[in-house]
Amino acid sequence: MTNAETVARKMAQRGTVNTQTAVFVRMEGRFAVVNIGASTVAMPCVGFYPPVVGMAVRVDWVNGSPAVTGPVTPLNPLGVISGTGAPKATAMVDGVEYLLFYRDGYTPVVGDTVEINWATGVIQGKVTGTETPEPPSESGGGTVPFTVTVRAANSGRYQSGSGWWGKAPWASASNDGIWVYGNRVRDAVGSGTVTRAEIYLPLQQQVGVASIGVHPHASIPGGAPTITSKNDLPQGRRSGWQLLPAAFGPYLAAGGRGVGVADGGYNIWRGVDSDSLSGALRLSGTR
Repeated sequence: MTNAETVARKMAQRGTVNTQTAVFVRMEGRFAVVNIGASTVAMPCVGFYPPVVGMAVRVDWVNGSPAVTGPVTPLNPLGVISGTGAPKATAMVDGVEYLLFYRDGYTPVVGDTVEINWATGVIQGKVTGTETPEPPSESGGGTVPFTVTVRAANSGRYQSGSGWWGKAPWASASNDGIWVYGNRVRDAVGSGTVTRAEIYLPLQQQVGVASIGVHPHASIPGGAPTITSKNDLPQGRRSGWQLLPAAFGPYLAAGGRGVGVADGGYNIWRGVDSDSLSGALRLSGTR
């Protein structure tokens, strides 16, 4: 009985699927010749082709049939030149030396940090440096914070008895103003959760009271807007970036919804036609 038959018989007795470590010797056609203990065995090479001579490889046995499936451990693509020569040089990789060919045009120098292509077994050349990325925090939740700014698609004001006219939102005794976003908010937030929402209010004039709320319109509606969840908008909070009530963020994130101003004295904000940031939303949360 040959050495290969002896090894195969022993492995078959251990079960239908097993893994063993071997040392690659050479290729014979499509077969890999490896040393397994005191035996030398030829078997198919199905995973990593071809291995480097002297490399520790993984042999998987399935129903008594072996195959080389790759290196025992992942191969570091970076090494350090430890010996020179032609046409091969010696590279030290994670404490193991490999004698490899190198690309034409590169002259190996002891101490060079080099890139190695393990698929071809060739030293690609000297590298100028390597990245050491900062690992993410071990939060366990898998979420990260985000902040996005979404500009309004349109704005306008509706006057009772006259309908829509002008793009400047008003909050007066007879005018309601709105900003609409289509599905821009939903697309920007994606699967995230909004925990903070702010709106940019380019104030032109303020007289008397005003309130701010939300509406269910993706675009300027044909009739009067439906503004709900109204909150008092006191003087001093009608200009620049202003924090919206907490419930507004998740409501707006569903898409097709917007912000409106109403119940006013005589308050005017610039519209999107004269200020591109008019009604812009700044949304923060996690996703």
